Amino acid sequence: MKMRKGLLFMFVAIMVFTLAACSGNGAPTPPNTGNNQSNTPDNATPAPENDGADDPVVQDKEPVTLTVGTFGDDAEKAAMNGWFDEYKKTHPYVTFKLIALEGNPAATAVTMAAAGNMPDVIWVYDGYVKTMYEQGLLAPLDEGFQRLGVDMNDIPEGMMSYGHIEGKYYFAPRDHSQLMVVVNKTLLEQEGIPMPQNGWSWDEFVDTVKATTKKDESGQTTQFGVRLNLAWLPSIESYALGRGGEYLNKETLQVSFSDPKVVAGLKDAADLIKEGYADNPWVTYPEDFWATGKMAMAIHVRPGIPTWANAAKAKGFEWDVVSFPKLPEREAIGSGTSGYAANAASKVKDEAVDFVASLMLPAEHKAFGVAGGTAVPILKSLQSDDYWRKGIVEGKNTDAFVYNVDKTVGRDTDVLLKAEAGQKVESEISEALKKYVTNETSLEDALKKADEVINGTQGK
Repeated sequence: MKMRKGLLFMFVAIMVFTLAACSGNGAPTPPNTGNNQSNTPDNATPAPENDGADDPVVQDKEPVTLTVGTFGDDAEKAAMNGWFDEYKKTHPYVTFKLIALEGNPAATAVTMAAAGNMPDVIWVYDGYVKTMYEQGLLAPLDEGFQRLGVDMNDIPEGMMSYGHIEGKYYFAPRDHSQLMVVVNKTLLEQEGIPMPQNGWSWDEFVDTVKATTKKDESGQTTQFGVRLNLAWLPSIESYALGRGGEYLNKETLQVSFSDPKVVAGLKDAADLIKEGYADNPWVTYPEDFWATGKMAMAIHVRPGIPTWANAAKAKGFEWDVVSFPKLPEREAIGSGTSGYAANAASKVKDEAVDFVASLMLPAEHKAFGVAGGTAVPILKSLQSDDYWRKGIVEGKNTDAFVYNVDKTVGRDTDVLLKAEAGQKVESEISEALKKYVTNETSLEDALKKADEVINGTQGK
């Protein structure tokens, strides 16, 4: 896929999101839904609520040192130290050794595992959990959640779904990143259009997109209404669900993106590109329309905000954010995350499991967020807290980052399919959409071919 020439400024945003919420093949990403994409067993019993504030101090334990591998970002190091300090209040016998992993930290951890020196606790992004699970590298966290009294009802089901494999949890998410819309407020004001409000509909979204699009006499778009990021799995799977369709049979583990309702949902978005209202992710443009102030809106996630905001500042226009629009027949908000997992081969596995599980306690989760200053909390009980809002984008519509969190959808193709098959979903569906937009074939035929490739890989 070609990279937009004018999208150089987006490289940083993509790298940030790769660290905070990434798809299996390394492109920016989103989690399961609170609906029929759930991987939670019907007989699952939530653990009792516990905010960690009144946990008894564990006494009479031998000293333990946990090695913790993560990426080398200063903010993440600060967040980890905040988490360490909070955890040690109730586990004073535990000390920590923070290890900065080079390159892709999760892939580096796999290499270390082969050499027998993977850290006790490791950072991993959502789309890589299944790969590490298949290699037997991750310890289940369920007993840790139970020992610590983690309230599973306090966590959006979609966010926990990334690590929920075959009835057990293998991953604790560090932050909440759901799709939202970045808005060029200055452009909307110039067009006489009010700032959209959280909870707006797909029809209202499309009306705004079309009203802010401009074309020259030859039909070439000179100002785009939106960037959909439709080559990106969080967006793809949201729209695929938007007309009430299902693209994955959880019994047969076969995908059906060519299902008529799924096709209709994807077509809603693809037609905006095809008709010139949204920029084309498969085309190289001579400029980046957002950076030049010639784009009204863009679909993205919280970790990408600094790059979008910096571009707006450089050009001199005002911006804000609003919730992802409610799709026509089903509200499905794509999302993603990264987080931490415990090494199944750790010599102190129980302690590693408990430490990772503690990230889902309000005290530890808040300490992580306060120290790092950039993470939107996963826990619903903390999402109304002001501690994270000022540090991220003070004065903006921060409610958009946590709007209807129970409608977030996880990539069940990442979790339920074999890792190799799951990692083909984004590239194959993106290619199918590209062929439709460029009039090479019908969307139905293109998606049928994508289904064949993905299902063929799953069947190997």
